[in-house]
Amino acid sequence: MSTATATQSDQAFLEALEKAFSDSNKDFARAYYLFATAKLSETYNSQEIYAKYPMLSDEETFQRLKKLYDQNPDNEETKRLFTSVLGTFIGSQLASLSDAFQNAKNQLKIDASGLGLKQADGSDVKELLYEDVSEWLKKTAHKPTRQALYDRMAEAYTAQLSGQFIALFQQENRMLADLGYADVIHFYAQTSGHNLKKLGENGKKLVDETEALYARLMGDHYHQVTGLDFSKDATRADISYVLHGKASEEMEGINQKFPQSRLVPLARQTFDGLGLNFSQLAQEVNFTDHPSFEQEVVAKTENALSGEAPLRRILLDIANREGKRSRAYVYPAAVPSEIYLSVKPEGGLDDYSAFFHESGHAQHFAYENPKLSFAMALMGNNTTTETYAYLFQNLFMNAHWLVHMAGLSKEQAQMAVKKRALEDLYMLRRYASKMQFELALFEGVNHAGYELKDKGSIYASLLSRGCGFQYDAEGWTRDVDAGFYVADYFTAWSLEAQLREYLCQHFGSSDTAGEDWYANPAAGTFLKTLWADGNIPQQELSARLGYNDPTEVGPLLRLMEHNLNGR
Repeated sequence: MSTATATQSDQAFLEALEKAFSDSNKDFARAYYLFATAKLSETYNSQEIYAKYPMLSDEETFQRLKKLYDQNPDNEETKRLFTSVLGTFIGSQLASLSDAFQNAKNQLKIDASGLGLKQADGSDVKELLYEDVSEWLKKTAHKPTRQALYDRMAEAYTAQLSGQFIALFQQENRMLADLGYADVIHFYAQTSGHNLKKLGENGKKLVDETEALYARLMGDHYHQVTGLDFSKDATRADISYVLHGKASEEMEGINQKFPQSRLVPLARQTFDGLGLNFSQLAQEVNFTDHPSFEQEVVAKTENALSGEAPLRRILLDIANREGKRSRAYVYPAAVPSEIYLSVKPEGGLDDYSAFFHESGHAQHFAYENPKLSFAMALMGNNTTTETYAYLFQNLFMNAHWLVHMAGLSKEQAQMAVKKRALEDLYMLRRYASKMQFELALFEGVNHAGYELKDKGSIYASLLSRGCGFQYDAEGWTRDVDAGFYVADYFTAWSLEAQLREYLCQHFGSSDTAGEDWYANPAAGTFLKTLWADGNIPQQELSARLGYNDPTEVGPLLRLMEHNLNGR
């Protein structure tokens, strides 16, 4: 076979693979929307969809794509396709182990007898599902009860599930080694584009440089909520209660400024003011039968994909129907013509913040160039699209926006900014610490002599220092995501700060420290220019902003100090 023929054959293979990904993605998005949001389907059968596209899980597909990737690991499109197929390949190999673990986790029950927990009807809570414990920790004010519940949950998980998690962890890493990727840190750095070791260094820098500020502010907040000493008494059992439990009277008053009915109108007002035409882009939908869905959604999307003029459309479902998924989510079925944005409005700062976050994703997808390949539009890691989502979520830490758009007083805006900034700093320090731990966890994971016995103490030390709450060593098996996903979020925080600083400097006014950038349509034009190029690598976005390093935390530290100190 000639080189030219082989190249042409490889190109046809990649195009066929990309089409299979694109078509299956539409099927998954539509099926999920009809099941979880519109409630027009009683079941969600992912296996049925997978069966329509055997190419995605075929051994021959994987081996051929692996060869192309190994020959040219820097080709962005091939890399994205390979990473997705690799995930499917490994997932299928570990399916029985993974299913057994997930089923055991879903069925794990925690003994709650004798703790005095009460249901709404006053009856005693004797047993809880593992997944429900976090909600009870958030609303249990009595410290000894909260700690006892946490300890029982942790002990049950360690006894019944930690071994299964470790078996999965070890098997996945052995598979990567058998495929020729024994250095897991190098492999994930190469496929994701993240400089993982530098992220670890920057995580340590962030923890070091915010230590005094965090200890003071979180210490004050912890004492105000619990009456206890943060440095002596704070444990992991306290986190959700202290950060997300019962709000103060002042915060309750602020939450009332964000009623359910005002959520979408405030988003429209904000995004339309940026020149993003959200009112026209986000079309409210409320489908009552399959034929109307097929006619209004499927047919129009397919016509748009085959035509010349782009159809930019966010399908905004805000109906409050029974059984609808409560959390806001975005699912891009086909960009830019079919993007689902589902929300079940409840009101309050957290609800608004989540919706604005998802609106950032939705508008990014809706303004992408329809001529982009599926790989460059929707594949790759999530850092860049999370950056855009955080940008709009963080309007709730923009005092100017809170006063002039949301209608808070200056005092209320300052209080809201400080509360959310403290929560954000906690999360940043937590993810910075997780980044350091996962580097320690995966270092030499496939080398002879590698052991897990000291990893728990490393985890407890790093997370306890970073978060200020005492972490238990055994908890690491409940706190590791696959494939260094922690890097996506940690980088997105840094990159969003770069983007926000750029917008403040170029589109805001000096008398507001740039915080009024959101009212300048030129900022919207700039964002649309970025969005048009799809899911660009994080290095490219940082370069366009003039920082040339997505791991640079300087802008993040400056914005954090500004928000927490009210300057």
